Amino acid sequence: MQKPGLDRTLFIVLLIAITIAVAIALSTNTADTGSGGGTGTLSGNVTIGPLCPVEPCTVTPDRLTAAYAARTIVVSIPGGAVIAEAVPDPYTGYSFILKPGTYIVDIRHQGIDRSPELPATVTIRAGETIRLDISIDTGIR
Repeated sequence: MQKPGLDRTLFIVLLIAITIAVAIALSTNTADTGSGGGTGTLSGNVTIGPLCPVEPCTVTPDRLTAAYAARTIVVSIPGGAVIAEAVPDPYTGYSFILKPGTYIVDIRHQGIDRSPELPATVTIRAGETIRLDISIDTGIR
């Protein structure tokens, strides 16, 4: 006879293991779709703002990190399937290593977020780096 709660403990352990596996898969920014040989790079800086409704705006490092973490950069193929995501860094931006091909770049929108640069269509060629800087307007006024 099983102890009460053993099923719940097993469920929680399994849920944690699945969560870790998904996090590892999403943190790998190497896409496995596209055509042609070799790889190219898509990278750029990301700015997000405003982060406060009034000036002067003082944002803690934790709040800044959270603002970027909430707005992941998403790369998909023209058919709509997402092939890579990355959390942009406030200081170093983002970078993807992709196989040659055409991709759509966008963000996971938060509320009324918008970016004049996105969605963007980019063509990656082997050995080349495509730069796409992104500015995200939070709509905070």
